[in-house]
Amino acid sequence: MEEIQDILSKAKLQFEAEEFQSALSDYQKITDLDSNHVEANFMIGEIHHQLGDLARALSFYIKVIDIQPEHPKANVKIEMINTILDYFNKDMHNP
Repeated sequence: MEEIQDILSKAKLQFEAEEFQSALSDYQKITDLDSNHVEANFMIGEIHHQLGDLARALSFYIKVIDIQPEHPKANVKIEMINTILDYFNKDMHNP
């Protein structure tokens, strides 16, 4: 079985190459081995964000904050997505 660090290195390269589905699969392998792996959970959120699934991205960013409350990037991403969702929700109620 691959070590977490090996999988992480491979997933980072895939993400940088914009091979998001492959990277997602590898980051999920890491969270299968360690459900509280901060970097893997954050990057799963990043991939969902890149793919336009803001709700799923938000859930992973929140999980990161549950594990590491002071994670600076996750806090910023949560604020950003909430702002986007608030904007669209207001538009739905104010035609």
